[in-house]
Amino acid sequence: MNNIDFKDNIVKRNKIPILIYVPEWIQLFSSYKSRGMQKTISKLEELIAKEKECDSELGSLEKRKKLLMNKILYLSKDINDNNNEAALPKMEETEKELIEINQKMPKLIEEMEILPGLINTQNTLLLKETIKRSYELIKEHKSESENCQEQVNEIRQKLATLIQKKVDMEERVNKLYSFVHGMIGADEMESLDENFL
Repeated sequence: MNNIDFKDNIVKRNKIPILIYVPEWIQLFSSYKSRGMQKTISKLEELIAKEKECDSELGSLEKRKKLLMNKILYLSKDINDNNNEAALPKMEETEKELIEINQKMPKLIEEMEILPGLINTQNTLLLKETIKRSYELIKEHKSESENCQEQVNEIRQKLATLIQKKVDMEERVNKLYSFVHGMIGADEMESLDENFL
């Protein structure tokens, strides 16, 4: 099968959704995936899962950051206004956690910016694999359809022959019956019908 080359932005331009979520794609290929398709699907699923995971983690970190900021405001007020030195270790601990979050968040944001491109690339790859597989299946199904048509034609021919044979036999029965009827008459025919038929 030839390589499929189309412009990389075809997925964006044609607004092609993530194929593994398209009901028609699922219906057509769930039982007919090639090895290449299966590998690509696995990678695509991993990337989508990673994106969801990053999004969820980023959301959690943003919530936690807000909480820590409020805690720092509260502790600094307690330290400054009430001269509460017991709050200093809590303040250091809170600041340390905030620094860790501030280091994690840019990495996550960067990953969140990269992932859609990787997902798009993988989806484009799956589109190419799907097109290849479609043409393989079209050839297979056409061949199978032609084979079925040949069988249908053979059965039609047999059926036509059988129908003709049936018509011939019925005609022969009628001629035989008419012949006997003509020879011996209706009254004799009735008693003979009871005996022989």
